[in-house]
Amino acid sequence: MNEREIAKKFWESKKKYPKYDNIKQRRFYELNYLIPRLKGNSLLDLGCGDGALLECLLRLTDLKLYGYDLSENLLNNIDKKIETKIYDCYNPGPLPKTDITIFASVIVYLFDDKVVDKILSLIKSDTLFIRAPCTLKDKDELINSYSEKLEEQYAALYRTVPHLFELINRHFIIEDVTRVYPDEIESNFGTKQFYFKCVRP
Repeated sequence: MNEREIAKKFWESKKKYPKYDNIKQRRFYELNYLIPRLKGNSLLDLGCGDGALLECLLRLTDLKLYGYDLSENLLNNIDKKIETKIYDCYNPGPLPKTDITIFASVIVYLFDDKVVDKILSLIKSDTLFIRAPCTLKDKDELINSYSEKLEEQYAALYRTVPHLFELINRHFIIEDVTRVYPDEIESNFGTKQFYFKCVRP
């Protein structure tokens, strides 16, 4: 299988969200970053996984919430107050018009820049938050190997920050780039999580 097939199979098959390190601590930092910046009435979490972020936002905001993800299994466990839909980012279709879109940690599983470009072109929100783990190396870093921690084959493409800038700037203006997590709960694999706050031109 190629990287795209491995990544798609990895997420489609999940019945529970993978047990990444420090996931609860990361969620607190993420909410602390997002909550003051969420302006509007509606929000789409594109690639929402098991809806953990949306479940928090449901209780902390009055936003109308949408959760789209590749994995039907993960979507099935989300609070029914949140409107969910199976969505294949590898073959992207129309997206709802919302004030805000969050696109978190999905880009690393999209190996073709043309697919990323297509999705960005379909986002109708005036404000977009992209969270992406980026390599700190000079060139993009492709991973395709067996993960002992996850106990299965894992594939991801960690782009550089300048590469992501170039992709995002085709469709949005980047207002801010922030590292949300402190080093003590960051990845040990040479990548760092960045939040890009973007607005429509």
